[in-house]
Amino acid sequence: MQSGCKITLHLACRKLKDKDTFSKSDPQILIFGKQFRNNCLDQNWSIIGKTETIQNNLNPNFQTSIILDYIFEIKQPLRFEVRDVDGDNFDDLGFVETTVGIIFGSRNQTCILDLNQGGKLITMCEKNQDLNELYIMQIKGSNLKGSWCSQPNPSFKLYKCTNSNEFFAYQSELVHKTSNPSWKTFQMKQFKIGDKFKLEVYNSINKIIGSNYITIEQLKKEQREFYLSNNGGLIQFLQFETLFKYTFMDYIQGGTQLNLSIAIDFTLSNKDQKQYDSLHRIYSQNQYAQALTSIGEILLAYDYDKQVSCYGFGAKLNFPNLKTNTLSHCFPLSGDPNNTNAQGLDGIMQMYQNALNYLIFSGPTYFGPLIVEVMKQATFIKQQGLNQYLILLIITDGAIHDMDQVEQYLEQAAFLPISIIIIGVGDDDFTLMKRLDGDVSDGLMMQQINKRDLVQFVPFRDFKDSMLLAKEVLEELPDQLVNYMEMQGIKPGPSPVHQMQDFNMTQQQIS
Repeated sequence: MQSGCKITLHLACRKLKDKDTFSKSDPQILIFGKQFRNNCLDQNWSIIGKTETIQNNLNPNFQTSIILDYIFEIKQPLRFEVRDVDGDNFDDLGFVETTVGIIFGSRNQTCILDLNQGGKLITMCEKNQDLNELYIMQIKGSNLKGSWCSQPNPSFKLYKCTNSNEFFAYQSELVHKTSNPSWKTFQMKQFKIGDKFKLEVYNSINKIIGSNYITIEQLKKEQREFYLSNNGGLIQFLQFETLFKYTFMDYIQGGTQLNLSIAIDFTLSNKDQKQYDSLHRIYSQNQYAQALTSIGEILLAYDYDKQVSCYGFGAKLNFPNLKTNTLSHCFPLSGDPNNTNAQGLDGIMQMYQNALNYLIFSGPTYFGPLIVEVMKQATFIKQQGLNQYLILLIITDGAIHDMDQVEQYLEQAAFLPISIIIIGVGDDDFTLMKRLDGDVSDGLMMQQINKRDLVQFVPFRDFKDSMLLAKEVLEELPDQLVNYMEMQGIKPGPSPVHQMQDFNMTQQQIS
């Protein structure tokens, strides 16, 4: 969703170690990242920027800002190395590792990190202010060149042009046997198309009729006709409109928090946790644990207090303070009805592992009670006007047995600040589960009826790599949040004002 967005990072340090004998350290920060290429994260750090060197200062505010890519659904590691620079030599003043998501998801986009040798690194970031435009376009071709004996079957592609590179942005439908096609109206987000793009027109699929480079500035100045190379014909923009549209980043920068709740399937089809082939095999990085880790570490970056409501379903309970003889379809994973929360990802994993010791797997699989419980929380958020959005992560090993009831609940949930992510683990047939996903055009339940898509279903087996799993699971979430806010007429809160002077560890005077 957000691939191609940029943020600007501002840096400062406080209480750095003094490595000089007769003066103070001369600090500089080097920033390293791990790049995501070809659906794979590089294992090695590569430098992506550095600040200037500030002389004789243990509390520097650096003037050099760093531009970073921002991709919500991917974990983007960062490493900051602070050095005391002396000519061609330097001493280490400390380093710290974090992620782009942790920085941007922090309150007011301000994150204070501890350097390993003492002292603090202060990071402040802001969204680059060119992401809110949405372009509506319709393109027509005239006298397009075909083959020597027939008219063309034209289509076109758009490529974003930046830094001598071209990135695919859009492909039209194919229009049959005409030299004067009118293609369908389409929308393009600013970050997707950029300030300059290349338009290529094709005959059928692979044969290029001609191309031209076009800028948004030209279109805004009412230039609407462009000739194709190779005398390929004329392209006309029948429609070009610019709309202002708030983005996910605007809401996060305006203080919106993502509140995560999780629900784990303990039905008998998972097999007893002590069996070798159990999906809940104890003391192993099973599929449930992998899914919790890959999704949780990204979403928790946007939750200020890191408190996560944790539930289980499909089991009888034998906790010390919570025992049942009947099947429970929604119970606190902690075993304590008065405390359903875990603290952070480590707390979630500990609670999950501990709960396995007190559960008797059973069935059938019902989602309804879980969704009702989380809808109560979302209703409270809405009624109180809280700047929060709730995400329910359900991890299950099979199809549910209360589908009709769940569909009715989701019709109501579409009007609440909530998204539901379902990850299917194991090798069961998840065909029925796909009915809940609004992307399935032939499903019996269509999210269009509910005004918006709020469900994403992904089978774990299709994305064994944890990073690709997280990318697939989370890429629709930003648009789901924005669509809810638009439906409710909710605008983002004001962006924070970044002032290094606000910190009580004020900049030390240079001596």
